[in-house]
This record gives sequence, structure tokens and C-alpha cells, in this order.
Amino acid sequence: MSLTISDIQAGDVLLCYSHMTAGEDTAGETGYSHAAIALRDGQVLEASNSGVKVVSAKRLLDDYDHIAVLREYDTSELWDETRLNSLHEFAAQNINKGFNQTGLMRYHSRKEGYQNDQMKRIREHFEGTAPAVASDRGVYFCSELVTAAFIHVGIILPSSAVVFTPETFSPSDVAKDKAFGFFCGYVKSTQSYVIPEGDFFKHHI
Repeated sequence: MSLTISDIQAGDVLLCYSHMTAGEDTAGETGYSHAAIALRDGQVLEASNSGVKVVSAKRLLDDYDHIAVLREYDTSELWDETRLNSLHEFAAQNINKGFNQTGLMRYHSRKEGYQNDQMKRIREHFEGTAPAVASDRGVYFCSELVTAAFIHVGIILPSSAVVFTPETFSPSDVAKDKAFGFFCGYVKSTQSYVIPEGDFFKHHI
């Protein structure tokens, strides 16, 4: 399904694809190398090499071939005014924080470690001995920021955050997990651009 920038709604998760980076390790098996979250008024919150910032959706698309849009069912109920206000509060608190380059490089080893002791952490959470997963961090990489935003606004609850630890989620992990929404269409960089036949969302919806 083809969308336009004006179709993007606040709370949408935006997964960005470029043929230049699709084969890199950070793009994972889906080919999507960047994740961001939409705010109101056509603005987007992202963490890139220049740090955490708010840019226009149009500006984001300038750097990529296409964007896959993930949206929650019953968006108006889930992303109500309270949650949207909380999302904007989260954005304001984190603008100009640095990019978590070290965390991005350590993503694979951290994910493996978290998977190995996942049941232990779940047990400790329900025993009340596990520390809460913080949404407020000093630095972020892109999908870490998106996951932290979902924790901050309360879509990912504290009990779920035990397994949705922000530093263990890549753009590909976000793409595959319905907690972040369901694929609802592509925004293309140009009208003539053709979505690659092997695109992840053409085969996994």
C-alpha cells in the first residue's frame, strides 16, 4: 500500500530503508537500517549519528529510498492525548542527547546475553528484586530510542519491559514485533521508485 508523508500519524513507527545500507550488519535480516517515531504536525523523533533530534518526516525521507510505516490497531484509543503528550514530553527531555555508538556496536552481544538470562530476569521482576527498565538514558541509538519511547508512554508496561530492553532492540527487531504496530504501507522517496520485490513487508505482514 502506498502512503504519502501526510498520511503519517503521531505514534507511527517509521522504519527506513536505503539500498546503500541494506546489506550492512546494522540493517539485520530485514534490510531496514533506521527506526524513528512520528510526533504531531509532521515531525519525527530520531537518534542518528548527530544525536537525538526532531526533524520533519520529509527531511527523514530525503536520506532513504522508502519508509515502512507501522501503526497500532485502534490508534486513536492507544495513542490518546495523554500518551501523545507523554511522547512529546519524552522528545523534549531527550533532544540533543548523544548517539549511542558503543551500544549499537555491542547490540548483538547484549541481545545474546539478555536472551540467555531472560527467564531469570522475569522471575526477579515478579519477585520484586529486578531493577526497573529505565526509558530515560544518556545516549540512544535509533531503535533504542523508539523502544524507550514506548516504555515511557506506557504502551510497553514495566512487566513487559523486562524483555523489551531498549538496548537489545534493532530496527529489524522492531519490524518483526507487533508490539510496535502492524505494517500499513510504504512512503516512497519518489513516485517512480519501486519497492524491492524482496522487501521484508511484502512477505511478512
